[in-house]
Amino acid sequence: MASRRGFLRAFLNDRESVGAIAPSSKGLARAITAPARACPGPRRWLEVGAGTGVFTQMLVDAMEDGDQLDVVELNAAFCTHLRERVLHDAPGGVTLHEGSIIDAELEAGYDAVVCGLPYNAFPTHLSRSILRRLVSLIRPGGTLSFFEYAAIRHLRSGIGARPVKRAMAWHARFVRRLERDMAGKRKLVMMNLPPAWAVHLRRPDAP
Repeated sequence: MASRRGFLRAFLNDRESVGAIAPSSKGLARAITAPARACPGPRRWLEVGAGTGVFTQMLVDAMEDGDQLDVVELNAAFCTHLRERVLHDAPGGVTLHEGSIIDAELEAGYDAVVCGLPYNAFPTHLSRSILRRLVSLIRPGGTLSFFEYAAIRHLRSGIGARPVKRAMAWHARFVRRLERDMAGKRKLVMMNLPPAWAVHLRRPDAP
């Protein structure tokens, strides 16, 4: 409950870096991290938008000898929470990067990328920039997992102003193209606030 109150305070105080009103549920965390946890070891993972660490904790608990996890979080309050509550006794191989994924200095070739950023809450140009960046960091055959709040995009498309509707339509086409080109799969997770689609993309193997 304390983390939920802290998440809401962060949302109210810093809407530019926090796009959700509540932490993701454990059910969504299990769905989002499933491909990463299924990778054969040793594994190299990247998590973006860790928030209060629901996805992070599940990845840390699954780490084995030789695994590496880079965690990127922009919000300073969440970084403090992660250091004190989630990563204080994490195994070696975990690195927290405080800042934007757009600017983070990371070496490409991750086996799996897990993203906790709620794309539908962000401007579409920012969502597309982040998605392109994440795809570029995955090795051939690796996976990208993220979530989309169910019906939020359709709601904004239905009641938003004309520029919002155009932006939502463009973003929907962009995501559909990614799912088509990267063998996309999605699963609806009802036990989340609000319900969300867990989306998994796989980067094609090198020719």
